[in-house]
Amino acid sequence: MSAARNALVETAKRYPFPRPGYSFLYVDGEALRLNALGDALEEAEVEIDGQTVPAGTLLRQQGLAAPAPLSRRTPVLAYGANAAPERLQRKFAPVGPAVFPVLQAKLHGFDVVHAAHISSYGAVPATLAPSPGTVCDIAITCLDDRELARMHETEFRRHTYRFGPLRNIRLEPDLLPPMETVSTYVGGFGHIGPEGAPLALAAIRAEGRRFRTCSQTEALRAIQAMLGVPGPLDEFILEAVDDEAVRRERTARLRAQAQPFSYQNFSPTAE
Repeated sequence: MSAARNALVETAKRYPFPRPGYSFLYVDGEALRLNALGDALEEAEVEIDGQTVPAGTLLRQQGLAAPAPLSRRTPVLAYGANAAPERLQRKFAPVGPAVFPVLQAKLHGFDVVHAAHISSYGAVPATLAPSPGTVCDIAITCLDDRELARMHETEFRRHTYRFGPLRNIRLEPDLLPPMETVSTYVGGFGHIGPEGAPLALAAIRAEGRRFRTCSQTEALRAIQAMLGVPGPLDEFILEAVDDEAVRRERTARLRAQAQPFSYQNFSPTAE
């Protein structure tokens, strides 16, 4: 296999991609550690080369306009690739500079599980499932209207996700007060359950987890078995990357076996 083809396979297997493990300000491809956050983002304290400086200093150096204040932003759960700086850069680079906080958070009563669809880069992405007693480590992105519109563009392709408020929850974000309502994307086709229960992402830390965990590679092998597709796993991944029709057909078959997202206090407003 060529180096380029091997890189495609490795991208799929790396989902949900590395995240720094702390809250950060995303600044046009950079992830700057956040030490303090107020309504005016230019007054947020970020860490650069071991020193804490106002974010506005860096923004001015880069010729970036003052971003919208926190009070005019929408907090959105980020439990998969949307908490990873490298994937955020891939999403936002085509539409120009973006500046927004990505805050570590603990979500009670849910777990992050493998969704019932295949991404354009061949991975089995994430969604949420109710899980009483579980506390998972995720993040929230605080997006202005333009950034949220761009995120919608990337999440609504092929109707793979729905978006809306998740109410009556317990969410504890870093640098902000606890929340009882937050916006989120959930898998439009539900989640896979090859053994009758969701498969949690091993890469996402959680306490009191009820579901079996698996790596991305294990999840890919699970859906390969569910779909009855023979051959090496790497070929299975590349077939999905190369051919949208293959992805659609496989996702349709997964959807037929999927378990839907079931939580009465989620109200989808867009998809």
